[in-house]
Amino acid sequence: MADAAKVDSGAGPRYRAIAEELLDSIRSGKLAVGTRMPGELDLMKTYDVSRHTIREALRVLEDVRLIERRRGIGTIILASETQESYVQLVKEPSELFSYPEDSRLRIIDRHDVKLNRALARELKCPTSSEWSCISGLRTFVDSAKPICWVNVYILPEYADVANKIGATSTPVYRVIAELYNEVVQKVEVDMYASILDERVAGYLNAEPGSASLKICRRYHGNNGRIFEASVSEHAAANFNYSIEFTRGWQSADGWAWS
Repeated sequence: MADAAKVDSGAGPRYRAIAEELLDSIRSGKLAVGTRMPGELDLMKTYDVSRHTIREALRVLEDVRLIERRRGIGTIILASETQESYVQLVKEPSELFSYPEDSRLRIIDRHDVKLNRALARELKCPTSSEWSCISGLRTFVDSAKPICWVNVYILPEYADVANKIGATSTPVYRVIAELYNEVVQKVEVDMYASILDERVAGYLNAEPGSASLKICRRYHGNNGRIFEASVSEHAAANFNYSIEFTRGWQSADGWAWS
C-alpha cells in the first residue's frame, strides 16, 4: 500500500505524511469507500512507526470525516474527498484564545454600538454601555477560505486598535495589551449553538438558517474590567473544535502543559 521511506522523506510531522499517504490510497481506490481500513498493527508495520503516530494520522482523516472508527468493527472509510472543514485542535489552554498562524482577520465594518439588553447579556456587560465594534471575516491566508465571522467589541478608548490588526494573526486582546498596558487577568469562554442569519451565512458560504457554533470570549484586564469581548460564529457543517490537554512536567506551582 505505501512505502515507509516515502513518508519519511518529507518535512513536517510524521503522522501528517502518513495521513497524506492514506488519503492518496483512498482517492486512488486502493482503499475503497465502504471498506475497513487496515488495522493499527498492520499500519504500524507498514510505516515502521509507533501506535501513537498511527492514531494521530487516523485522527487527521477522522477530523475531515473521511473515516469513522466503530467499536467492535474497526475503522470504516466513509468518503474519498474531504469536506470543506476547519478543525481547531487545542493542545494547551492559551490556544483557546487564538487562531492559527496562517489566518487573518479581514475587517468588513467598524461602528460604535450601545448594547441592547440581549447583547449586554451575551457579553456580560452593562445594558446601554458604549463600545467600538469591529466586524470581519477570519480566513486562511493562502486560500481565503472562511473560518468564521467575528464581532469584536472593545472599549472606545482603544478604538484605533483597528488600524493595527488584520495584517497578522496576533489576537486583538494581545495587541491591546501591548499598546495600552492592559494586563489580562482573566478570560471567559462560552460556546453555544445558534442559527446563521442571511448576511453571515453569505460570508461563510453556508445556507441561511443553518446551524452554527458561537464562541464568546471576554477579556478582563486592569481592575477586573472587560476591555474586549469577541463573538465568533462558525458554520457548524464546516467546523470541528477539538481539545486535547496533556500533563507535562510538574513545577513547584503545579502542572505545566506540554
